[in-house]
Amino acid sequence: MLALSKTKTNLDFEKTFKELYSPLCNFAYSFLPDHDLCEDLVQDVFLKIWDKSPDINTSISSYLYQAVKNSCFDHMRKSYKQSIIPIEEIEDPIDSPYELNREKDLTALNKKIEKAINSLPPKCKEIFLLRRNFQMSYNEISIELNISKKTIENHMNSAIKKLRTQLSKSDFLIYFFFLEKK
Repeated sequence: MLALSKTKTNLDFEKTFKELYSPLCNFAYSFLPDHDLCEDLVQDVFLKIWDKSPDINTSISSYLYQAVKNSCFDHMRKSYKQSIIPIEEIEDPIDSPYELNREKDLTALNKKIEKAINSLPPKCKEIFLLRRNFQMSYNEISIELNISKKTIENHMNSAIKKLRTQLSKSDFLIYFFFLEKK
């Protein structure tokens, strides 16, 4: 386990940077299809660690991968929010091609998601919908259906895996980060 402490020397930090920079950029690229942006995000993560010298209770590698993943997700959320035009800024929202296309895209995405959810096995679907639509905890679902919490976890993992295979990567991310919380 490497410690990134300024008091030791710059050698640990430099060694960690050299070892993990490229793998972290590749990891970021699995979320964002822009190499330059991925490099920027990874560099920002290293800069934040250098500036703040946080206490890291896990391996530096795990910490960095999680920080890069969080940075990618933050970027996706910000990009999504910036792409939404407030309704007041659209002169005639009914006739706006942007609004009509966006509405069609959301309708198509909702149909894909609904189809994917409906393809889940009955018990798996029931558990997934209780969690999604009613924000029930695993413990609450366990009590409601009189099955173990571990069974609930297994069904949720299975549902997510099946949805991931049936939806494109971007549809899956949009669903789980922006549309899931109703």
